Amino acid sequence: MTERRALAQRAKLERAAKVRAGRQQELARKSKQQSRHAPELRVGRQPGRRSIEALVEAYLQDQIGGNRSPKTVEWHRTALTFLQQFLQQQRGVTEIGAVEAEDISAWFTHLRTTRGAHGRRRTDRTVQTYARSARAFFRWLERRHLLEENVFDLVLFPRVGRPLIETLTDEEFERLLSACVTPRETGRLAERAVARNQAILWLLYDTGIRVSELLTLCLDKVDREQGVITVWGKGDKERRVALGENCQKHVFAYLDQHRPDQQELARCGCSGEKHLFLAETCWPLTKNGIEQLFKRLRKRAGITSKRVSPHILRHTFAVKYLLLGGDPFSLQRILGHEDMDTVNHYMHMNDTMTQAQKRKYSPGDHLSTRQLEPGQSAPGELGASDGN
Repeated sequence: MTERRALAQRAKLERAAKVRAGRQQELARKSKQQSRHAPELRVGRQPGRRSIEALVEAYLQDQIGGNRSPKTVEWHRTALTFLQQFLQQQRGVTEIGAVEAEDISAWFTHLRTTRGAHGRRRTDRTVQTYARSARAFFRWLERRHLLEENVFDLVLFPRVGRPLIETLTDEEFERLLSACVTPRETGRLAERAVARNQAILWLLYDTGIRVSELLTLCLDKVDREQGVITVWGKGDKERRVALGENCQKHVFAYLDQHRPDQQELARCGCSGEKHLFLAETCWPLTKNGIEQLFKRLRKRAGITSKRVSPHILRHTFAVKYLLLGGDPFSLQRILGHEDMDTVNHYMHMNDTMTQAQKRKYSPGDHLSTRQLEPGQSAPGELGASDGN
């Protein structure tokens, strides 16, 4: 099974490489087209008469120049394309100066009441995220003095409740570790897969790093002497995270005994590969590979009541860190958050769990003697025998 999966993975990678090459050619073609229109964005035209489509492209180019992540730029492109198409097709608006507050409110309603690309209604959080992209775009226009009035200041911004953070219990985590072992698969590749997958689970559970940080982790970023890893986080920022003893044991066992050596990497055409976690093909593990792995582990572990993903392990780490006495400021640095908003949510959840634990083990509810009802007194006490 594992060898067949490796062959299938190699074929899939070859197909993906062809798709990427096609996309790169398409991006190059679009870039040439955009460069032809670039002078239009700089000439002294009336600010309000500029086309929304051209300004969206100028904003995205500014984001790229500001070293925003490709994922962030793509998300902005999706949201602002929706906005531009809605304004043009539904409201007949193509120039930025013609956009009114009512148009933005109508767009919010349109996002809520129509279905997305996959035929499903958009969640409140998705609508809010699109709205944030549009708001950032209009603030950029305001800074560039391309708007006389920011219409986003005149509309009600979509609200969304804070979602419930799900975590794994100790027993569920142990079930995931056990699910890495498949009795029907044996041999060297099967043992390697078990060691790698358990090391991945331990690393996510013990450090709370993001899946993107896990996938970009390389051998030279593992300080074995100090038991510390250096991850490359959001905003191109590095941070160091210490590993617990159990985590070190599993990660180092995978590196020492199971990760392909240089000879095997050379045979697979991956000579000098430095990424920590590799697929069966010896190429770096991908986000899709992680998603498929967690889907298999969730099914084998029989966890049906919650979504099992790398992010739930991040949540689990944060909540357990606080429950065990960790302080929120060090948690913020460990998780790589720029502010305390998300950490404050973990702290609120921690308080809820703390109070639940207190009620469960309340000393007042665990007295060994018989309890009196309110207003009663024990036999022989003064109030019960003075005849009053």
